[in-house]
Amino acid sequence: MLPLMRTLLVLFGLLVVMGEGCLAQVCGCTDSLAINYDADATVNDGSCLYAPTTVYAVEVGNLDTLLNGTSSLFYWENGYWTYNDWSDNCLYRIDSVTAAITDTLCLDGVANNNTEEIAQDSLYLYFGVVGNNYGDRNDLHFLRIKKESILNQTLEIDTIWFSYEDQTDFSYGSYNTDFDCEAFIVTDDSIYLFTKQWVSEQTALYGIPKTPGTYVAQRRGTYDVQGLVTGATYVPEYQLVVLCGYDYNGGDYWTALHPFVVLLYDFQGDNFFSGNKRRLDFESLAKVQVEAIATTNALDYYLTNEHFATTALGVTVDVPARLQRLDLREYLVPYLSEYIDFGDTVSIPDGIPSPQNSADSFRIYPNPAKDKLHIACPPEFLGAEYAILNLHGQKVGEGILRENVILLDDKVLNSGKYILVIRGKERTRTFSFIRE
Repeated sequence: MLPLMRTLLVLFGLLVVMGEGCLAQVCGCTDSLAINYDADATVNDGSCLYAPTTVYAVEVGNLDTLLNGTSSLFYWENGYWTYNDWSDNCLYRIDSVTAAITDTLCLDGVANNNTEEIAQDSLYLYFGVVGNNYGDRNDLHFLRIKKESILNQTLEIDTIWFSYEDQTDFSYGSYNTDFDCEAFIVTDDSIYLFTKQWVSEQTALYGIPKTPGTYVAQRRGTYDVQGLVTGATYVPEYQLVVLCGYDYNGGDYWTALHPFVVLLYDFQGDNFFSGNKRRLDFESLAKVQVEAIATTNALDYYLTNEHFATTALGVTVDVPARLQRLDLREYLVPYLSEYIDFGDTVSIPDGIPSPQNSADSFRIYPNPAKDKLHIACPPEFLGAEYAILNLHGQKVGEGILRENVILLDDKVLNSGKYILVIRGKERTRTFSFIRE
């Protein structure tokens, strides 16, 4: 075969293989909230970069001392449930308004030895016995328990054993291993683990089947999260994973324990690091050992932190276990608008009265609007900051809510659909509206 023809055939083969990728389309950052947003990009190549961002969580309340070791959180049977990471083998349902325990389901005969996370599918709860602070465990596994059997207390349990493909050293070491884990999610056919790497403060993604057996977890990628990942929640219908964790700083607890969340979204298939990766840091004064995260609507997130106490240099730090709520509308509505028609308002956080309640009446009118948007709202929102976003997530207006009226500048706002975000002292409300 002639050299030129051989070269052409090779190039043709590459074009066929990559025809769905960057040779056929424009690759770049497709997230308009990113600082390197490329308006011409048609394929998200995972290159988006974001300015440092601080978020503010609302403290729901302190948890009962029975939950000092809270390490998982998930929504099931009309409530949020948590599980301690050691000894205690009971599931506790906690009220999302008061943080009080409202129900208990104990798993008689089940041993709890560093159960760091619980995830679920339609039939099973998966208990991850994956805590490995010292890197010496060779009994890592998941207990797959049928949900129905928990409710009727018959407990149908299978075991999924695994090891990491690249762990060769199982010698005991204190908080210096790459093979600890406190976060995982369950997909249609697999379990994906996000490791907690004590030295590098990165996280590696590993995958195994979710059926009973013994497996070698295959490494799928690494992300420099710059902290310790301790929890994960997955919303598959929106290609969204949210991780939680805290800064470690080499074990200096006086400069560590600042919580953060990482948004992974717009990824391809189960390649969770292939899309947008955005870290949101809690306010600088927040210092808690956050352990778990869960959501029911992809907008409002609940997090638990375990009890933490230490004394050094004559100073004692004693932080109780708590439940907190985090509103991420400002960062996720532009992306989720591709999947959800929010209508007149984004869904209200769990535990907050509905607009039909006169004490919380909140309405925008007229909608569609021409030059003015009137806001009927509770007194707490008067004087609040507001922002107007287009459907690409770009901020096109902002101000302070005064006299319940927002003027719509026709030089800035063309006819079309927009998102109004009003940030009160304790919570944020988000609406969509149309400008004529």
